[in-house]
Amino acid sequence: MNDFTPNGTADSGHKWFDLRVKALWEPTDRSTVKATFVYSDQEQGTDENVPSGVLDLDSIDTFGVKESIDPGTGFWPANRNKLSHDLPESNQLETLIGILNIAHELSDDVTLKWISGFIDVEQRRRFDNDLIGGYDALSRTNTYDGLSWSTELRVEITKERYDFVMGALYARDDQEQQNNVAVSTNPTATTAEKDGVSVLPPFPEGLGLALNNKNFELKSMAVFSDLTWRWNERLETFIGLRYTHDKVLNELVNFGIRPDPPPPGPPGFVNFLRSDAAGSPKFDDLSGRIGLLYRVNDEFNLFATLSKGYKNGSASIEPVAGEAVDFDPEEIYNIEGGFKAELLEQRLRLNASVFHLIWSDLQMEAFRLLDPNDLSTNFEQTININRAEATGVEVEFLAALSDQFILSGGFGYMDTEIKKAPIAELTGRIDVALEGLELPKAPKLTANLAAEYRWPMGANEAWARLEYIHRDGQYSDIEGLTNQQTAEPAGRPLVGEFPYRSPNYDVVNLRAGFEAGQWAFSAYVQNLFDKEYYTGTQENFGLSGIRLRPHPRTFGANVSYSFGGI
Repeated sequence: MNDFTPNGTADSGHKWFDLRVKALWEPTDRSTVKATFVYSDQEQGTDENVPSGVLDLDSIDTFGVKESIDPGTGFWPANRNKLSHDLPESNQLETLIGILNIAHELSDDVTLKWISGFIDVEQRRRFDNDLIGGYDALSRTNTYDGLSWSTELRVEITKERYDFVMGALYARDDQEQQNNVAVSTNPTATTAEKDGVSVLPPFPEGLGLALNNKNFELKSMAVFSDLTWRWNERLETFIGLRYTHDKVLNELVNFGIRPDPPPPGPPGFVNFLRSDAAGSPKFDDLSGRIGLLYRVNDEFNLFATLSKGYKNGSASIEPVAGEAVDFDPEEIYNIEGGFKAELLEQRLRLNASVFHLIWSDLQMEAFRLLDPNDLSTNFEQTININRAEATGVEVEFLAALSDQFILSGGFGYMDTEIKKAPIAELTGRIDVALEGLELPKAPKLTANLAAEYRWPMGANEAWARLEYIHRDGQYSDIEGLTNQQTAEPAGRPLVGEFPYRSPNYDVVNLRAGFEAGQWAFSAYVQNLFDKEYYTGTQENFGLSGIRLRPHPRTFGANVSYSFGGI
């Protein structure tokens, strides 16, 4: 099928259905049972992105090209809303969530709680992976099935001098993925820019160039306790500990490409099973927190905390030899202090904090092709950054200027740096140095301001809300972070940092609505002044360049009905 449209395809539309149900049962005056059920079914056609005209390393290495190809739509920022793809694209996401919370008061100051829940997710995606209408050289299909569930039993004790919590948790996460970047209906596609040279070798339609199945399992057990001790009416301290044992299973079934039949017969290619490998490391961790809270008076509190967080390690599976390359758990230490205040007869709430974060063995993804001429050798390796740090400040406020007018806002500043890291290898066998660089996905400055006004409308209430949001630019991944280092080795022109560093942006949103009994109606305009900006550069592969996700002005409305307060 070839529905090439030189001026870009129209939006293929969205369909979604969301259902949320809550229930409360009180079998006795000391027992409560709360249940929550959420179902979501979302369907989307084409991906909401546009080409940048800047090729990523994988595309340069795979196709052997140095410059991107305009599919007839132009590139950002001249093109903010046009696509030129061949295949009918689809993205279907179905999510089911269930939570059960049972609490029973054993006495006036002892409560037993059992909390269990699950998340079941199914996703199906089909995509035009060459991103050039009129080629139809590559297609991509992905399926994802994930089931996560956990159950926790805890005892909560509340006394005059202290609060104490202890409990145990068991959780399991199962994920299955099937990925196929395949030759599409035009395997010998050519371009004028390539002087009639085929984009691909004479591969048959349907051949899997990056064909693999992945299975990931995580079994986690933990025990925890937390104690808050009140020394007097003003001072209290708290300390918590958590021991975690994780067992990980990461499996990869990878398919390669070989000639069939072998020479001297006519040319032909088939997929073959290259590896069926797994890694199954185990991890143990002891984390915790300690801190204090001091009430200066009824309106002003000071706090300070020291805490340690943990993220389990796993294993990256090398696709050719089938070797499991373990990577270490990630640890983060947080030193934080600040204040919380309710001033002017509780009409002004003001919170502020300063913090310093230290990561040990921070996990980051470094993708590369083990064989530049073979997509099936794509190695998705997680590496450990030995040490990274961040220092920042956060301020937020909420001011009731009148009974009807509320002003709120926040400000955040964070400075990050990779202090110590190994040399990382990216696609094209390009080595990059990470030390001294900032962290991806960590904008320096964020700010927001909102004004909301409510007024009576008969027996009901109406409201309007104006929002302002600022966000500094950021890098999305290692390739974006090191784009200055990779330009020359990849043969790519070095012109600024577009599109690797997303732009700073300032956006204004407008919302309004009214409530009538159990009914609520609202409407909104996102990006009121149609600010030109994009976010993220992680959707990379394709001949028209790294794909950018614009956020144009959008309109919407919501209607909701509440059956009661739970």
